[in-house]
Parts: sequence; C-alpha cells; structure tokens
Amino acid sequence: MRVNVVNGFSEHPEGGNPAGVVYLNEELCLKEQNRHQDCDGEKPKHLTDEQMQQAAARLHFSETAFITRLNDRSFAIRYFTPAAEVPLCGHATIASFSYLYQKGVIGDGVYELVTTEAQLTVEVSEGIIWMEMDAPELQQKLEPKMVQRICDAYELDVTALDETMEVRIVKSGLRDIHVCVKSRDDLLQAVQHEEEISRISEELDVVGVHMSCLNLPKTEQITAYCSNYAPLYDIPEECATGTSNGGLTYYLYQKGMIQVNQMNCFLQGEHMHRPSKVYTKVRMADGKPTIWVGGCGVICWEGIHLNI
Repeated sequence: MRVNVVNGFSEHPEGGNPAGVVYLNEELCLKEQNRHQDCDGEKPKHLTDEQMQQAAARLHFSETAFITRLNDRSFAIRYFTPAAEVPLCGHATIASFSYLYQKGVIGDGVYELVTTEAQLTVEVSEGIIWMEMDAPELQQKLEPKMVQRICDAYELDVTALDETMEVRIVKSGLRDIHVCVKSRDDLLQAVQHEEEISRISEELDVVGVHMSCLNLPKTEQITAYCSNYAPLYDIPEECATGTSNGGLTYYLYQKGMIQVNQMNCFLQGEHMHRPSKVYTKVRMADGKPTIWVGGCGVICWEGIHLNI
C-alpha cells in the first residue's frame, strides 16, 4: 500500500493537520503500469475494512482517508482514526482533494464527495478546496451537572465560560460538544483529563469537545480561536478540524454573530504549535443555510510503502 501524507488547512509543512491519504485508483495504476498495461477503466484496489483500520492504526494520524474515484466528477472517501471509522473528516477531505488537484487528477471545478452517510459537494478554485458540510443541526443544551463535569475535566472554572454561548451539542457531519470560553488565556491554559472526556463523549455519543474563544471585538481577521479534543477516538488533540468549525459556524450564525456569505477564519492548533487556518462561510440553498468549509493542503511525503 502506498500512503501519502498531506497537511490539511495549511500551505506549508509546519502548519495544518496531517492526514494519511491513500488513492486506491493510483494503487491499481501503479501495479498495472509495472506490467506495461493500461489501467484506465479498471476497478480500484480493494481493501477490507480491517486492512484500512490496520493502516490507520499504524500510521497513527488523527485520520487516514481512503479515496476511490467513481467517475471523473465523483469520489468516494472513507475515513479512519487509529481506533475506528468515522463518517466524515474535514481536514482529511481538504487533504485528499488537495492531493488529487496537485497530482493532476482533478482541476478547478465542482465535484461530488460520497461518504458512508452523505453525498456532498466539493468546489476547487485555484487550489483552494471548499467542501459542503452535511446538514447542520443545533442539538441539546447540556445540563449544569454535565457542564460542571466538562469544566472539571479541563481544569476550568465554570465562570470562564462565555455566557452568550451555551454548552451544547452541534452536528455538522459529526456530533461535538461546543464549549466557548471568555478569553484566549482560558483556551490555551485548559488541561485535558482524557479518561473523563472519553467517558463523557461515550455517554453523550459525540466525537469530542470543540473549545473556542470568540475574537470580539475583532482585532485581526480571526473569527475565533479554537482547540479540538477527541480522546475517545485516540486523538488527544487536533490542530485543524473542518467539521467542528463548520458546526461552530452554524452555531454562530444561529446566534446572529455571522452573516450569509461572510468569510470566517478559525485559528486552531496553537496548543500544539501547529497553527492552522480553517475558512468557512454560510450560503443559502432553497431557503436553508448550508455550511461550507475551505482551506489548502500541502503534500509532505509521497509513496510511503506500508505492508498490510
């Protein structure tokens, strides 16, 4: 198996969130080219669920994406953390389509992304990848006892929370607990107790916690500063997450804090010394808001051989 490493939401190797990217059609083409045969129209290499999970566990990136080209305008992607398959991953999608773009498989245009749970639209424009998120939902507000547990699990006083943003679950492809704190210092000083957050995540059937601090009043072109945690899936912290920031975008839109077609920028990964910029916008389609997440990707390593 040939694995590529692409940093999503960055233009340089020092930033962004690395993802494993396996292009299964490329696997077949390389094999056929070695036999001096034409690979066009052939079926992609088949990997079992177990093989994909084993590869993701060995690579130990937060997510590894396995891409299958369905036709010239449609690609299926499956996403695996080191511990389990997940239905969608923002940075791995940006990384995957950035890889396809930079290798000449696709150009500027509109493409279909088929995941295990949805069919989404991806737009490519001069190397910037924009992906439509699954229909967003504001879900339950958390009870005070659960909010206190979460604060304790990050060694935060409950008074550090932003009263204008209730602690609640938001779904945008994935379900996350959204916690907004008042200051950037509170965000950066949070200390996670992984076992407790894993227990809470399992109890509430969420991927993890997306913690943010709104940049108000705006002093630079940053909408919010963010940290993302998913220890239940063997991801202590992630430096760039498209789905979670898509959910935050929808939450802020519902609060009247951002407007339709406004470009938003979320700075994430400062905790990890890997600052990443995730861009989002709200568009209207058939009278309903849709969330789009965008960014660039940089190929860091190509053709790593993995025996599975």
